[in-house]
Amino acid sequence: MVKGLYTAYTGMINEQHRMDVLTNNLANANTNGYKKEGATAQSFKDQLAYKIKDYTDAPYTARGLGVITPGVKIGETYVDWTEGPMKETHNTFDMAIGGYGFFGIEYTNKAVNIERDEANQTNIMYTRDGNFTLTSEGVLVTQDGDFVLDQDGGHIELDPNKKVEINALGEILQDGEVVSSVGIFDFEKTTYPDGRISYDTLEHYGENMYVTTDDTVEIDATGQLYAGFLEQSNVSVVDEMVQMIAVQRNYDTNQRMITTVDETLDIAVNQLGRLS
Repeated sequence: MVKGLYTAYTGMINEQHRMDVLTNNLANANTNGYKKEGATAQSFKDQLAYKIKDYTDAPYTARGLGVITPGVKIGETYVDWTEGPMKETHNTFDMAIGGYGFFGIEYTNKAVNIERDEANQTNIMYTRDGNFTLTSEGVLVTQDGDFVLDQDGGHIELDPNKKVEINALGEILQDGEVVSSVGIFDFEKTTYPDGRISYDTLEHYGENMYVTTDDTVEIDATGQLYAGFLEQSNVSVVDEMVQMIAVQRNYDTNQRMITTVDETLDIAVNQLGRLS
């Protein structure tokens, strides 16, 4: 019966984790280029129950009774890299990548956070959010003021007084001449048996950005750039809400199981064997 309490408890913890992931997805349903996350669950490794103090086989030797799986453990959190829908904005500096690839950003944290111990630390990060703008000095930056990188990893500087055109290769033209290019970067991916493709060597930094690891291998990008468009989040609000209802019901079921086991233990401890 105590194992029943433990099993239900682990089920509640797992459903709570799934709820956290779902609510984060819903919070980013309108975030440009956001990729929804999912959570998996795993059974605990088979545990062997022992019958101790049984001297029929050999003195002080534990004898196996059978195999049990007491509860569930939180599995891996994964990212769904499915491309989100495109939204036309008619703004030249709004960009979206069709296919695989990322924009390179020279990101500077504006304040201390859980990832950076000091403010103004600069790192190269990658994102699918192409909501950019051109400063009065002619530098292409994100909405937070971080530099957008060209294919060589440098800053993109343009003449702010001239008309800008951007083609599908990411080349930036002014007066009919290529003056710079928007960098599109891609990395080796893992293909799973179910056909799912994942960037397992990228780490989610937050703020809709990703960072590379020591195992990340850069490859030639095949994605095309679409100026005047933004990639929307691939989160389906309806699907997330349906999953939230299922998670809540699973949580309530485990909660009722704990109540039932607790009542059973109360009867076993306080009522069975009572002398009238």
